[in-house]
Amino acid sequence: MKRRWFLPGIVLVAAVTILSGVLQGRMRNRWGPSPDTLSAANKLAEMPSQFGDWRLQSSGELGETASNMLECAGYIVRNYENQATGDVVGLTLLLGPPGPISVHIPEVCFGTRNYKSLGERKRAAVPREGGSDDEFWTLDYKANNLRGDLLRVYYAWTTGDRWSAVNDPRFKFAGQPYLYKIQLSCRLQPGANVQSYDPCREFLEEFLPAAGKCLIEPSSN
Repeated sequence: MKRRWFLPGIVLVAAVTILSGVLQGRMRNRWGPSPDTLSAANKLAEMPSQFGDWRLQSSGELGETASNMLECAGYIVRNYENQATGDVVGLTLLLGPPGPISVHIPEVCFGTRNYKSLGERKRAAVPREGGSDDEFWTLDYKANNLRGDLLRVYYAWTTGDRWSAVNDPRFKFAGQPYLYKIQLSCRLQPGANVQSYDPCREFLEEFLPAAGKCLIEPSSN
């Protein structure tokens, strides 16, 4: 009896090992960007430079080290200025394999001696016309400088549809061919009511409908 079960057991272990290897390979882009990923990267480059009151102020580069670490297939780094209020919002939108993209969070970037966290992250919902709300993590920081600048950060992930603020994005998006990650930051004006004054949210309300046309859902998983 033992001999009868030995071979199927080996086959089962091998199957699980192969499946795990395939999953890890997709999470890390081990075999290079897929055709779907390349199409998504090309579409990302069409992100508009203006929408509503917001206009592109400047564009930047992610940097070779960060780009390689995140294995980005595409990205945009931009500052947009609101022509009515003068508020400026920094936007970073990344596209790459779920593994590195999912674990890149601002708590790591801002969790240094240059900034002090003002509390735990919270979820913020941004209504979407004709569908479920988009959901983002929000954080507030105070700069360790003489002015004590206040900084607000939003971030979330998506595979091309609804933006999600999930607790474990690495698990949630495992097996997807690629993943988008958005991060916004803005300085809050001194003396402003931080409960009602939120340039990042105002930016998202106008940006998301325009950006949605430049995001592509994978054709297959």
